[in-house]
This record gives sequence, structure tokens and C-alpha cells, in this order.
Amino acid sequence: MSTKVQHPVFAPKATPLVFGHRGTPLLHQENSMAGFRRAAAMGIAGVEFDVFLTRDERVVVFHDADTERLTGVKGRIQEMTWDEIANLRLQKRVAMGKNARGEEVVIDFPTEEPIPLLEEVLAELSGRLLMDIELKPELPSFGERHVGAHVAEVVRRAGAEARVVVTSFDFWKLGAVEKAHAALHTGIAYDDNFLDGTEPFLRSLPELRAEIGRAPGNQNPEMLIHALMEANPVGWAFGSTVVNAEHTLIDSNTVKRFHDRHMAVGAYTMFPLDTSSVKHPLPEPEEIERIRTLVAYGVDWFETDDPEKLQALLG
Repeated sequence: MSTKVQHPVFAPKATPLVFGHRGTPLLHQENSMAGFRRAAAMGIAGVEFDVFLTRDERVVVFHDADTERLTGVKGRIQEMTWDEIANLRLQKRVAMGKNARGEEVVIDFPTEEPIPLLEEVLAELSGRLLMDIELKPELPSFGERHVGAHVAEVVRRAGAEARVVVTSFDFWKLGAVEKAHAALHTGIAYDDNFLDGTEPFLRSLPELRAEIGRAPGNQNPEMLIHALMEANPVGWAFGSTVVNAEHTLIDSNTVKRFHDRHMAVGAYTMFPLDTSSVKHPLPEPEEIERIRTLVAYGVDWFETDDPEKLQALLG
């Protein structure tokens, strides 16, 4: 920790910080500057957003590898130049995924929005919001690790180190961040679907008992991910100081174990708009109870698709 900048996620707090997942996606297009500005106006602590590197090595704030869902124009964002992307707009009508009933969630927004560069977001918001920058693409790729170095350089130029954490499912990219700028706080993200391809086999074995926040039934795949996360071999190897976990992987000991290592813990995604990749979506009363449980565990920040609702719940 000695080389790291001081950061608010590590400070003692009465309740977890609230981060808008991709900004304020109920009110403005995900990962848009309008959504980030709305988050600042709400008075929430921060936002989470995603970044890609373009073909001409500019860092853009965008979620999908393909541009079609959000812009209506088909293209691979990594294969496009910044000039090509700058001509696109986040369309007014956006498909957000499926809700717990399997229904398509489509939101109509008031205006089209431009796609921002990371440097633009940092220039405007680093004095107003904390930021969790998620490095895309998600799959680990040694050949794409330079994304992390580019992001680290943009953050360095902006002087935003004390407002940023950098997370990813790809440890190679995080390693590149640490190598390029060791003052930044980085961390692996853990999802409870990591072992989906092995589920039939793992669930056929005698059950590993656990108290993690899951539906009843054999939880062996989740337990293995949980055990790997808490052991923290990847985080230790790459010098991570934060961890961002799907909330279902956090039990009563998880936060204390990471706090004992001087690491901060984020939990995602509360009140999700898209539950198509959520294994066991919770009815709202159960989700509220889960949030209260995680508060009692001492998580440092929540990421949510409805920051206004979560902030009101936390008081």
C-alpha cells in the first residue's frame, strides 16, 4: 500500500459508497457523459464504467464489443478509429436486456448522446465523482494487456489517481496498469458464472456447504469461485488493492479477510436492469434484505443500476 495514493474507498464509513453502474442507466444511456453528470447531480459517490482501446489507441468509454445495440450501427469498437466512433451516437431507444420475468427491457431516452473518451470523463468529473474503470474486453488476453498501460497513462495525465480504481476480469490488463503506474488501485472482478461450463460435473459432486448469498441447492461452482476469490492468488501476484465481486459471492467473512489485507471490497450489481446473466435474481424484498446483510458485513461500495433507490435505502 505504501506506493498507492490515498483513496476514499479505504476510508472508514458508516454505510457503503454508492456507484452508479454504467452511470445512471434508467435516466440516460449507459456510459454516457449525460449519465455521469446526472450521477454527480444526485450526490452519489461515484460511477462504474467500461473502456475499450480503439484501433488508433484512444481510450473510449463504451460497454459492448459491438457498437450495434447502443448506436444502431454494426461495428467492432476495437477495429474502429476514434474518428469513426466520434461520428456515432448512443441512440435514444436502447435494449437493456431481460428482466426477471424474461421480458425485454427497452428504455427511451430524451436525446442521442455522443460516445466519450476517458480523458474527457476524467477532465470533467474527477473532482466530482469517484470512478471504477472496468477494462474491456473481459476475457484474459496477454496480447491485449496494453489496454491497461494506456488507461494508466490517461489517468496519470489527468492527475485523477485519488478518484479512480481500475478493475477487470482480465488480470493481464491489471498487471499492465500496475507496471505502468503503481500508484493506482487495481482489482480483479469476480462473477458467479465463471465456472458455468463445468456446472453439471461440479454439481454432481457432494455439496460444499457455504453461507454465500445463493438460492438453495448445490453451490459447488459458486463455492470454488468464492474460495479462489478469498485466497486472492491473482490479486497478490499483480499487487491488487481492491476486489469487485458479484454480491452473491460475499459471505460474512469475506470483507474482513480482505480488510485484513488492507484491501477494499465492492459488490455488484444491485437492482439490475438486465437479469439475463443473473443466475438467481432476487425479488425486491429479498434484494433489500441482501443489501442490508452486505452493509452489516462492511462492504466498501455498491454498484447499482438504480443509484437513486439504493442511496435512499442506505439513508
